[in-house]
Amino acid sequence: MIPLKTSITLNLILPSLKQFKLFFLIAVFTGLLLTCQRHSPPDNYLARVDETYLTTDDLEFLSIMKPDGKIPKGQLRSFVNNWVETELLAQQSMKQDLDEDPVLRSRLESYRKKLLADMYIRHEIYRTISISDQDIRDYYKQHRQSFIREHTGAEVTHYFATNSDTANQVYNILRNGSPEERSLLYQRNTPETKIVSRQEMVPALADAIFGTQALGLLDPVETSRGFHVVQVKQRFSAGEPKPIDQVRDEIRERILIQKQKQHYYQVLDSLKGVVDIEINKEEFNQVSSDNATQSLP
Repeated sequence: MIPLKTSITLNLILPSLKQFKLFFLIAVFTGLLLTCQRHSPPDNYLARVDETYLTTDDLEFLSIMKPDGKIPKGQLRSFVNNWVETELLAQQSMKQDLDEDPVLRSRLESYRKKLLADMYIRHEIYRTISISDQDIRDYYKQHRQSFIREHTGAEVTHYFATNSDTANQVYNILRNGSPEERSLLYQRNTPETKIVSRQEMVPALADAIFGTQALGLLDPVETSRGFHVVQVKQRFSAGEPKPIDQVRDEIRERILIQKQKQHYYQVLDSLKGVVDIEINKEEFNQVSSDNATQSLP
């Protein structure tokens, strides 16, 4: 991932924790100000404070955080708890007519416009951006040096067992078992296949994997956590570039960010060309501080 500076521009392009909190606050306060009290509970409500309900419909904007529209249970629990706490305090605020405060209404309007701007950018960007395999190949060729491997590595498939008998059974099936036995073993154990380096592993496993140049199945290794059966599929030397298949997702993410930024400014430029915009230089210079910013020319 390419590091990016925090700015209003990028906040409009990429979702962040700050935006998530902003979504939450605007949803709660807008609901308080604009939604009538419900006297019968809706079928799909998640929580209630007096006669105000949080329903699954109120969570639709969160579906952008997961492609399948699902929300992780821990995150959903936190959201519901925050909604209840905020609703309790907000209702007390409304009883004291604090919702009529002009500063609050001004801030709500500002939040509303920021959300509208964010939704417009998302719609314009995600509707039009596409990344082809050729884009990925071209980027890899042009930035090959950025994918140089810093450490010696290996692609391994890892099976874990809590005792030596199970580890030996796994080892024997992998070495001498039938295709059906190996398939069943894979389904039951769901082993992890990934790229590892010596620096990130416990010494016993690191010595077993990197103490030889051999490929294939290694003898079971015991550590403080249990027993490990490892298949070494490939080895990689430090200083050589990672294969494109290993960095395809990273490249896609880099290209996406680049295209998002590029398209963002294209959208702004196109709007500035058809909308009448003016900055009152005289008034700007009147209210600005010379110590904080320079006057407009």
